[in-house]
Amino acid sequence: MPAYNAERTIELALRSIRMQTIADQIEILVIDGGSTDATREIARQYGAVILENPHRLPEPAKLIGIQRAKGRYVVKQDTDEELIDPRQLERRIEFFSRHPQVRCIVCDEQRPDLNGGISTHYLCTYGDPFTFFVYRQKENILRTFKAAVSERDGNACVLRFAPGDLMPIGDGATTMFDLQWVKEHFADWNTQQFVCATSSRIFAETGCCGCITGDDVIHHTRATFSGYLAKLRFRVINNLFHKEESGFSARASQQPRSRYTSRKYLFVLYAATLVGPLVDSIRLALHHKDTTMLLHFVYVYYTCLCIAWYLLRALLGRPPENKTYGK
Repeated sequence: MPAYNAERTIELALRSIRMQTIADQIEILVIDGGSTDATREIARQYGAVILENPHRLPEPAKLIGIQRAKGRYVVKQDTDEELIDPRQLERRIEFFSRHPQVRCIVCDEQRPDLNGGISTHYLCTYGDPFTFFVYRQKENILRTFKAAVSERDGNACVLRFAPGDLMPIGDGATTMFDLQWVKEHFADWNTQQFVCATSSRIFAETGCCGCITGDDVIHHTRATFSGYLAKLRFRVINNLFHKEESGFSARASQQPRSRYTSRKYLFVLYAATLVGPLVDSIRLALHHKDTTMLLHFVYVYYTCLCIAWYLLRALLGRPPENKTYGK
């Protein structure tokens, strides 16, 4: 669990872990980037092991976490993500046992905190406009990748992928993987590059992943308008200048001939049409019955402006750096 000044939400995340039916088998590692609030104190109250992250950012924290983890399975959970069912992780362990070909499980949906800001629903459902465009993201994993479902076992599903297929994003959101198997199959498992592409590397190696209907998490993000724009800037900078810390760039590098690469360039064309983002904004607002979705076109153009601005800065010899988490 990467952490930095997360006192507002980390207790919800930790409590949801300690409420699991297999809580006595769980080791909680909170990798803290130098919090100055009560984050560390709260983590101690829940029996977490606190590790230091001198780089502050989440991807280095995840590397520290998997290097120190003692258990067979790793769950990547952010400080603002809450498990919703006490049997959630137990069901995943049972899934792994029944389907030994599956080495990674992704959650089905990130549910928005109803007390969040104006951008909360959009963030939880689509992540960002770039991800929405590339994946044609829907409300949850099983709807987005419906065509990939090859086997159903009650509420559990095995998704299979061919080389070049788009695959689920497993950067966080309580993605769970078999660390023991990873160590046996990837010589570079303890590198920053691998951590950024863990799920895509596993999917590519096994050709499959697991997902359970209703295996959801609540995302307690405030996502105010200004805060969400800051998050978009954060992601743009990482994808352009810090690819070793960028999930999308890492996934694209694993599949250079997939639709990741082609759709990356088409995104700018999509924005340039003007009509595409506007039509999608209206469509999303009607589908969700939520007027905040009309901001989709704003997010699209803001992302494009950030790309243009930071590329210009790079040409002038002043590339930006990400110092803190996007909020």
